[in-house]
Amino acid sequence: MVEDLYKPQTWLESQVYMLLKHHGIQNPEEIDLETLCATYRIEIWTINGRSRTHPHPSRPGWHVIAVDESLDPITRRLKIAHEFGHLVLHVGVQPDHHSLLIDWQEAQANHFVEHLLMPFYMFDRFAYKVTLYDAPKYIAQLFRVPERMAKQRFDRFLSRMYVRGYAHYI
Repeated sequence: MVEDLYKPQTWLESQVYMLLKHHGIQNPEEIDLETLCATYRIEIWTINGRSRTHPHPSRPGWHVIAVDESLDPITRRLKIAHEFGHLVLHVGVQPDHHSLLIDWQEAQANHFVEHLLMPFYMFDRFAYKVTLYDAPKYIAQLFRVPERMAKQRFDRFLSRMYVRGYAHYI
């Protein structure tokens, strides 16, 4: 059944989809990172410097995502989502750990971003309405992500279609 394409296939994808659905997020325009972060006691600050997270200096139990003010809105959105992923998945893990663990955490946070900002269950609204050529650009605009990231995500969706035997829909 085609609906299988939109169901989570990994633990991380499942967790992110549960988070989104818990907050009633069903459409791309509802993915409001500022509101989502506030729900998890995370304040977003604009700084002059490298984006990062840290415990809030004056609100116990809160964290801060500090985002470089020079970033364009799309890159800022990615940074916030990435740092949100670290806080949700890796809070308490310090950066002095072994480099393999850090690499794994970075990869996991990057996948978190893809699932959070471009969930496959939202692809059904357009999957068969745009051409393969136009899909990455459409996804980038719809989900407010860079086109290269949208293309990568769409390629994963196509791979899922092929693996599941739905290539005839393409």
